[in-house]
Amino acid sequence: MKRYRAEFVKIAELPSHVEISESSRKRIRDVLEHFDFSNILFLTGKTSYNVAGAKIEEKIVDLIAEKIFISNASMDEVRNIEIAVGYADIDAVLGVGGGKVLDVGKVIASEINVAFISIPTVASHDGIASPVASFKEKGKPVSISTRPPTAVLADLTILRKSPVRFLRSGFGDLISNITAVKDWKLANDKVGEDYNEVAASMAVLPSRLMLNLESIDFRDLTTLEMLVRGLILSGVAISIVGRSRPASGAEHKFSHALDYLGYGNALHGEQVGIGAIVIEYLHQKYYGIGDWEAVKNALEKAQAPTKAKEIGLTKEQIIEALIYAKRIRRRRYTILEDVNPNKDEFEIVLEKTGIC
Repeated sequence: MKRYRAEFVKIAELPSHVEISESSRKRIRDVLEHFDFSNILFLTGKTSYNVAGAKIEEKIVDLIAEKIFISNASMDEVRNIEIAVGYADIDAVLGVGGGKVLDVGKVIASEINVAFISIPTVASHDGIASPVASFKEKGKPVSISTRPPTAVLADLTILRKSPVRFLRSGFGDLISNITAVKDWKLANDKVGEDYNEVAASMAVLPSRLMLNLESIDFRDLTTLEMLVRGLILSGVAISIVGRSRPASGAEHKFSHALDYLGYGNALHGEQVGIGAIVIEYLHQKYYGIGDWEAVKNALEKAQAPTKAKEIGLTKEQIIEALIYAKRIRRRRYTILEDVNPNKDEFEIVLEKTGIC
């Protein structure tokens, strides 16, 4: 029997309350009172406030100690907010907004050791429920470990009205779990990396369910709910193992490489979606496990990008990022480390998959 290192024997911290419905926003006061929170730091963005934040504020105005609008996701922003709230005795942070708002909220809540309540206004990636925040420092992407949200209120009425491009990005991020879990299993087989079947299943099963849908329309509430539930489960899977492994493999290395190289102007989910096509192709070619055409077809059905030009990239930039990806998170073993494809092979992959 395999012996586990002590660092992996842990109790996972998970969200205590998760609600996905057409009216979950209306439950905010009930949730805050259930946890006995009465001194709230309310974080939002200008657009998010107009879309949903103002009405949420009305319901809990007497519980709000400070309200701050987030302009960017960075440690400088975190420090400025911490100085601004001073000795306000905050007992919870409420974030109503997109990725920047939620990421800043998670970091602040973790640093001042209070609960974080997540109310997403877009569903563009699994950060709505994960214990990870993504910042850009000096133009480079940085991932910061945080505590997961104590509660997640995913309101489908709000999310259905969000720009559809963000929902398609969320779909790309969810679909990429298919290759992330393959890479994780590969690392377990080849280098003995710790692997958790429960977390892997939570991350990949929603992806596979959506992969087989005949049509994908995120204005349809059933489809939207599947997407949001999958993204939340992806975040919870990360919490179970205490690292992003269930939802981040070579396709995420590729996306980070685009960012490092200065080519990453697309949304995160758009980049990892295209990366997933390439990585699925490699798993299928070398191990006969996978179906890159199914991944590509699902992205096309969702009208998410599947070609480099759709996110403003050239073939040369894609290849450079795929090669550079091997330098990112070197301890994270993926198929890129396993088969070590070169420039010529990447050119063939991009041609056969129609990415370039």
